[in-house]
Amino acid sequence: MEWWILESVITLVLVAVVLVLGPLIKRFGRSYAADVFRGNPRTGKSYMVLMDIAYYLIFTAYILFTANFEPDTGWAATVNAAQVEGSLVRLGGMLLVMGVLHGLNVLSLPVIGRLLGLGRDLVQSAAAPGVADREQDPPGSAS
Repeated sequence: MEWWILESVITLVLVAVVLVLGPLIKRFGRSYAADVFRGNPRTGKSYMVLMDIAYYLIFTAYILFTANFEPDTGWAATVNAAQVEGSLVRLGGMLLVMGVLHGLNVLSLPVIGRLLGLGRDLVQSAAAPGVADREQDPPGSAS
């Protein structure tokens, strides 16, 4: 097999991984995001849309950065071990970056949700200071 055939196949595999894992991660992450942003669901939906855009931008860039348009050093005219190794490194690298970014997102999402919720609470209490004070008083206390 010529070198460009494996290169084309691995590029298609990378695109397929992005197109399959992106919606899968989103599907299973919706309930988690809904829990984090339960105080402000609109902000949660907006955040998820922005994360989707970032996801596709990052991995499209990864695929484009790692594409080869001529045989690399050590590659022959036909597929050899060096090209197979390079192709697997590309695939593994993308999966590693995907996993690390997903993990960081999962760990930082509660902090982001809390910060955005605090901002919303500050805006609401500035708009109606008497209402916020009454809501914080325990039941049965004199106002």
